[in-house]
Amino acid sequence: MGEPIHQNSESEPAGRRLVYFGHMPGEGTGSPIIVYRHLCRLANEGWQIHVVAEWGQDDAICRKHGWSVRTLSHRKPWWPPYHPDQSLSRAVRTHLWAGEIRQWIGGRPDAVLTYLSAFSDTLSIAAVGFAKRFRVPLTTIHHDDTRCFAKDPAEGERAHRRHQWILENSSKSLFASPALAACFQLPVEGVRVLAPIPEGWSEAAAWNAGRGQGVRIYYAGALWPAQFPLLARLGRALDSIGGRLVVLSRGTPELRALIEKEPIEWMDLFPSNREALEHLTENASALLVSYADTVADMPWIATSFPSKFVEYSHLGLPCAIVAPRESAIARWAEKAAFPDVFHPDQLDAFTCWAASLKQPEAWSASASSVLTHARGEFHPGTIQRHLEESLLG
Repeated sequence: MGEPIHQNSESEPAGRRLVYFGHMPGEGTGSPIIVYRHLCRLANEGWQIHVVAEWGQDDAICRKHGWSVRTLSHRKPWWPPYHPDQSLSRAVRTHLWAGEIRQWIGGRPDAVLTYLSAFSDTLSIAAVGFAKRFRVPLTTIHHDDTRCFAKDPAEGERAHRRHQWILENSSKSLFASPALAACFQLPVEGVRVLAPIPEGWSEAAAWNAGRGQGVRIYYAGALWPAQFPLLARLGRALDSIGGRLVVLSRGTPELRALIEKEPIEWMDLFPSNREALEHLTENASALLVSYADTVADMPWIATSFPSKFVEYSHLGLPCAIVAPRESAIARWAEKAAFPDVFHPDQLDAFTCWAASLKQPEAWSASASSVLTHARGEFHPGTIQRHLEESLLG
């Protein structure tokens, strides 16, 4: 049984209260901005936000919004050592951490939210301890299989067992893809697939002659070396029709070496996500979501769903998916009957698709097929509503 604590007093602010455990919310890419968007929307709906964040992170953005921020004690002199893979040690430390957070926030919150990172699960473990001790529903967002990023299989399996325990003790578990949810043994009523929430975009791009005269297809986002062989072939395919592949990414030595020998243009990252989206909307003929030739080259793509595709869907631009059949995004495309998906051995079909974008009718049809999903399952309001239902359920 959990330990009861007092309800909000009359002197405390009205409205629901949430305690979030995990990465510090922030601008940029990846999980920090996903969390940030969710928390901003909750705050706009009247939720009071408390953030229990990773150690040593910049909390300026939380302070700007008036969200209270706290980090957990590493260890007090009278606390026993902490071993996350030992159940008794984990139970003792999470009980102590829960008491710390209770003392900080005072009254009982309405919900607990955590983002379960593939690289660090300490805060999610603490979230379980707090939710159990004080009988508060816990919602866990999970985007990546930690075993794909572990130093060795043994470490990956230990982390996976911890993640199984966290999810078993969550009221609701929200996964980026059905394949990721299938990695865990969980009751179906507590599981939901929830796409990474996008920024959204109000002014969809429109056809103009410049988009067709020189087909410029952008890949924007992080890159892994395993992607380079396929990117090189895509660059050559576009070059053969007078088009160009433009890579908008951090300029690593490996990427610079690639663009020196292949017909690929490079642009450095913009200061903000919104500036990048504005550039794409104004300059791109189409967008590209691309991985490696096989899942074995990038194992996490079997279960991870690309947030960039959700983001891209709102811009009103055509978007091609080039990914192995076993990837989460290719499986989604098949289920959703999304037309512009190509497997790495289908680059002739990709080239024909790219050439067709020179015609306004083909360009508009391709753009429309993406916007359909932006207005449906990838609408930020829809995604947020599903999250809030989970918090309250």
